[in-house]
Amino acid sequence: MAEIRADLSQYYAMKSLFERVLGRSSFRRVKDYAPLTVWKAEARKLIKAIALSIESTVLVVDDEWKDEVKSLLDHGVSRVEMSASVDQLFASLAATFGELAFLQVGFVPRGHSRMDRVPLIAQNWKLDPVRSVQYVQSAAQRATQARLRKRGTQNGET
Repeated sequence: MAEIRADLSQYYAMKSLFERVLGRSSFRRVKDYAPLTVWKAEARKLIKAIALSIESTVLVVDDEWKDEVKSLLDHGVSRVEMSASVDQLFASLAATFGELAFLQVGFVPRGHSRMDRVPLIAQNWKLDPVRSVQYVQSAAQRATQARLRKRGTQNGET
């Protein structure tokens, strides 16, 4: 089990995510050294921000999917709260966000756990028997995307 150290580079990817998504104060809270309670608080905020983003952004969806997402994210918050170490906390976040990624493209595969190894071939990973996902972009959204891409390029962001 890794111990939290006073080291900016330790867990930098997560610190950077907190800053990009939750703001500079979130980054400052965990920057050099923060106890597990602070990491848990920021992780809960991250999950809640994702829940609010989904609720505010995903407009056409069936009620069962909404319930599954809510249940998954609520369980993610519970996982975070029960974490006894930063390793468990990160494992909890990884599991929650991994499941959410599958749910976002259709559904979380259930029968794969009965197989020794699931081959990475399209027929095993086409996740649309329950629902189909479609991302659409209006002309205004395309213009915003181009503007943001241009601004990012001018600021040296990738």
